[in-house]
Amino acid sequence: MGELGTVWRYAYWSDSRVRDIAGDNGIDLDRRTRTAFRTPLFGLLPQAERSQEHGALQRHEIAERIGRAIGQVAVEDFVTPPPTAFAKGYGEVTIAVYERWSAPKKAMRKAVIAHTRTKASDGCRVEICLFGSVQNCAGYMSESKANVPTWRSSSTWAIEEFIDNLGRKPAPVYDDDESIAVEILRTINLEGMTGRHVRQRIAQAQWFAEVYKDVELDKSRWTFMRKFKSRSDIPQPVDRIVIGAPLWIRFNGN
Repeated sequence: MGELGTVWRYAYWSDSRVRDIAGDNGIDLDRRTRTAFRTPLFGLLPQAERSQEHGALQRHEIAERIGRAIGQVAVEDFVTPPPTAFAKGYGEVTIAVYERWSAPKKAMRKAVIAHTRTKASDGCRVEICLFGSVQNCAGYMSESKANVPTWRSSSTWAIEEFIDNLGRKPAPVYDDDESIAVEILRTINLEGMTGRHVRQRIAQAQWFAEVYKDVELDKSRWTFMRKFKSRSDIPQPVDRIVIGAPLWIRFNGN
């Protein structure tokens, strides 16, 4: 067996979401395929023989198979207009724990939000906000870090309902998709991801996500100097906000 090369560590892995998407799109995650060559009894050209190896695929194999199957549908350079079904990227990712508003059981009250930002080749500045389960951070986020005091905003209930509906229904109270997208960005910058709040920061991470809502902001409508409390709380200028759920977040563990 050869050397592994890059050793991947997964800060976040949603097996249920990965398998749902694979099932919905006919992506086989149950079998390995091996191509062998054998020389026929007559003739000069080798004959290809395709065979299947049984056994569970490992995370890296699953991630690569999903990535190849989704292909260019997953947007990395945000030069194309919305909507976006899947997105992927590479860069600094921040993961924070927050407290769900209406979880029925105490064990289900904590969730995570991952945040990153990117700039398209045409200069478009994109903020990406991904909501997920803290259980999917198992093996990366220690119990002590998952149990730190979590944040909750007065708008958490509306954000949560919007996420639970996968962005398919308007958020309650908020005027439209731009309004709830700006509120999500405002919340994670003021209450969840910056300042004194405990967070997990991965300097260089690869991420792959399902997108619920992809919003281009009307610059004449939003003035962030008025929307955010102080200059230190204002994020980098933003043209587009992408909201969704991560399938995985991984980093080089070498």
